[in-house]
Amino acid sequence: MKIVISISIIALLISNCSRKTDLDNQITITINSVDSKTKLPRINTFDDVEVRKEGIGYLMKTFKRVGKYKTDSTGSVKVKIDTTKIYDISVLAENALGGDMYYPGYLKDGQKVIIEVVSLENK
Repeated sequence: MKIVISISIIALLISNCSRKTDLDNQITITINSVDSKTKLPRINTFDDVEVRKEGIGYLMKTFKRVGKYKTDSTGSVKVKIDTTKIYDISVLAENALGGDMYYPGYLKDGQKVIIEVVSLENK
C-alpha cells in the first residue's frame, strides 16, 4: 500500500512540474468594435463587451461569463484571457450586436480582435 501511494505522489509531482501555470497561459488582447457597413471603429458608443469561456457541458458546450466590459471612447477594451480555452466574445449595443468565437492557440499576446457590429434597425 505504501508503494502505491509513493508512486502516485511522485507521478503527481512530475506531472505538475511540466504543466504551465494559469499565469503562464494569460495574455492580454484588445477587442475593437467596428461598424459592419462602414468598417470604421464605433467611437464614443461605449458598447458592452461580454467574454464567455467554454465550460463543462454534458451534451452541449456551455459558456460561462468571464466578464462584461465597456468599450472606451475609441471603441476598444483590453481583456486578459487564458490561451488554452475556447472563448465567445460578443459586442452588445443599443440596436446592434456582433460576436465571434476563438479557439485555443488562435489569439496571441497583444493581438487586436475586431468584432463587426451589425445594426438591428429596420431601414
